[in-house]
Amino acid sequence: METRDEITSGPAGSSAAERATAPARWLLDAAADGVALTQTHALARVVVREAAQRWPDWWDAELFGPPHREADLAVLAELHQCLKRLRLVRRRGRRLYSTVRGKELSGDPEALLAVLAEDLGGGEEFIEAIAAEVVDLLEVADSVTWKELDAGALLGVTREGWRLADGQPLGDRDAGWAVGEVLRRGEAYGLIERHPDSESPRRLGSRIALSEGGRLALDANRPGTPGVPASAGLGALVFDSELVGAPGIGARLAVGEGQHLTDLHHVIQAAFGWDDDHLYSFWLDGAFWGEPSTEFTTPQTPDEGRPTADVPLAELDLSVGREIAYVFDFGDEWRVLLRLAATEPVDEGEYPRVLQLRGTPPPQYPDLDED
Repeated sequence: METRDEITSGPAGSSAAERATAPARWLLDAAADGVALTQTHALARVVVREAAQRWPDWWDAELFGPPHREADLAVLAELHQCLKRLRLVRRRGRRLYSTVRGKELSGDPEALLAVLAEDLGGGEEFIEAIAAEVVDLLEVADSVTWKELDAGALLGVTREGWRLADGQPLGDRDAGWAVGEVLRRGEAYGLIERHPDSESPRRLGSRIALSEGGRLALDANRPGTPGVPASAGLGALVFDSELVGAPGIGARLAVGEGQHLTDLHHVIQAAFGWDDDHLYSFWLDGAFWGEPSTEFTTPQTPDEGRPTADVPLAELDLSVGREIAYVFDFGDEWRVLLRLAATEPVDEGEYPRVLQLRGTPPPQYPDLDED
């Protein structure tokens, strides 16, 4: 795990951690002297109503009136159960108390944020896989709808080989409940936010995004992803990219040598505004659909024996001037030609990152109503 100093970046990182962990710290602080519980060991009504006032997005009081029980606030119920599982609080009779570790972490938002970020999947193997897919999808987009997140997570875990116990493929509902659990936990931990969707009828829908604290903590907890410094002793690779078939459209990208081809894939996605919902491949010979021995493809693809893009760039022995062909979405076949423009020492910025954009990329999915 990365250290706390790697997760935060001065006052800005500290304030992001404070905002993200506000609900958890509120409950931990309240439990320092004991929080009242009901006969069923749920949080007492007075506690539930205080939470609804502090975080009105958790409960529509204008529509439903004040909440009556913990179950009314799904995010609060998730927070309560997760803090117990993490042993940051414990029950004694009909009161909830912070543990020694809970009290320590309540006074250290950065350390608490790191602990919560590690627990997004809750320790269950399938939920962990879903959580990883959710984070991947949210990292490359400003925001997504629940439907987009659900579909993307299902596609991702299916590619990784997840099946039902009887060997049948997963259905929509098989991933949907897990996505919902990850989102509730992410909101409870301050890692994920919901915003009204202006394009939804009567703004009843919502768009889902990583919070500022979520981007800091989740990036730092996952090696080889945006936000993580390049490996010590290694430099950065600067690529010029050109969107083939779209004159004047391109980007200049920087990736740490210790990071992977998957990270180069993610920064290409960010540069051209694509949703990470299709297969992709790199050809190190610089030819599209070139020599099979030079192809590095989407990790966990069904084809066995093929090198995947989950390989550090430092192992590829790339030299300045080297061209790499990249194809995303084997149906629509978006082609990007990459050329290694320079190698340079790493700086204090995040890797990978987009250094420069040229032109406005065409939409990934053109409007079908257009002529």
